[in-house]
Amino acid sequence: MTRIAHNLPLPDIVQPKVLGVDDWAYRKGVSYGTILIDMETSRPIDLLPSRDGQVLKDWLITYNDVKIVSRDRASSYAAAIIEACPCAIQIADRFHLLMNLSDALDTYFKSISRRIRSLITAKTNDFLELPEKVPVNIREETKEDQFVLTAQESIDAKVDQRMDTFLKVKELQAKGTPIKRIATDLRMSRNTVKSYFSQESLSPIKSSRSTNIEVFTDLIVARLGESGHKLMDIFREIKKLGYTGGRTQGCYHIKRIKEYHEIETLGYKEIARPKIPYIKPLSSRKLTKYIGCNLMDIKDYHERFYFQTLLDNITEIRVVRKLVQIFKTMLARGCGNIKRWIDFVKHSKYKLAGLKTFARGLLSDIEAVENGINMSWSNGTVEGHVNRIKSIKRQMYGRASFELLRKKVILSRSG
Repeated sequence: MTRIAHNLPLPDIVQPKVLGVDDWAYRKGVSYGTILIDMETSRPIDLLPSRDGQVLKDWLITYNDVKIVSRDRASSYAAAIIEACPCAIQIADRFHLLMNLSDALDTYFKSISRRIRSLITAKTNDFLELPEKVPVNIREETKEDQFVLTAQESIDAKVDQRMDTFLKVKELQAKGTPIKRIATDLRMSRNTVKSYFSQESLSPIKSSRSTNIEVFTDLIVARLGESGHKLMDIFREIKKLGYTGGRTQGCYHIKRIKEYHEIETLGYKEIARPKIPYIKPLSSRKLTKYIGCNLMDIKDYHERFYFQTLLDNITEIRVVRKLVQIFKTMLARGCGNIKRWIDFVKHSKYKLAGLKTFARGLLSDIEAVENGINMSWSNGTVEGHVNRIKSIKRQMYGRASFELLRKKVILSRSG
């Protein structure tokens, strides 16, 4: 099959007018190649063994009638396109622009982490006053929903399951039927039949889970009536007095007794105690995620309050939030003055670590960035084929030489 695949001829490359370019990984972080997509047909037309700009330049010199090239922010690709196809329109992919912005914001929030930590520490009391959970409308449980079988009732239920058999054995016993015949007809053990013969009424099952908890019910009710009780203290007390069950069983039955007698006294864990005055800070990545979104989209109530506190007390974060929203709006609407946005960031009175570096990077690639905002082409199709290569590599692990992989990617429509 491998030889057949190697012998398959590749189709002739038709000069593309709109070209999509991106890198793909042989081994992530170690070695990469380049994939070329005809954006008008959404089909891969070639696979290059490296992401070096010279390799792309050599390919473009051969097929130099490209009109539009959609690419990521790699400077090596940009330089190769300029040298080989100086008249081609370059488009910086919008997804990569957003990824670059996300990295810049992550750097920014790390640079002001001390200010954020100082503010949150000063506002600790405000956070501690927040409710543990936001009230949610939940259907109240009825008495029927809360009803739980006691240990003895559970045993009784098991006895009922044997009762029909027991009565049948007693009936046959009264008729003088032999034990062996009864055991054969009813498919029972002879020893069980013998035990039924000797019983006037069916004895309860001796369960390994049964305990003598009922002996201590009054004592447990009295202890539960005391404010701030501990289940373990009650368990240790009844254990010394002869309770036969284990710790888990004991605590379980104590809770059921409390429910059964409708005791409302708060337990030790339920009594409000002062919280430790510490608020865990949100990570820079999470702040990056929240900076450009609507506050009501933050599902966690405490995280929403945390972020609102930053906006209310740090003017610089409000400025950054506005910049992010403007940038995302330009990408979404396909129009906007990116040069003005860059100029504002560069000349801002705030340090804006990460963002100013991002702005300088946009300025060095300004034509492609403007085309990325104003034109409809993007690298979405190319990214889809990069994901397809990942799947193909897994199928061909151990056999995926570059030539075999190239033919698989170009010739296969499904992967």
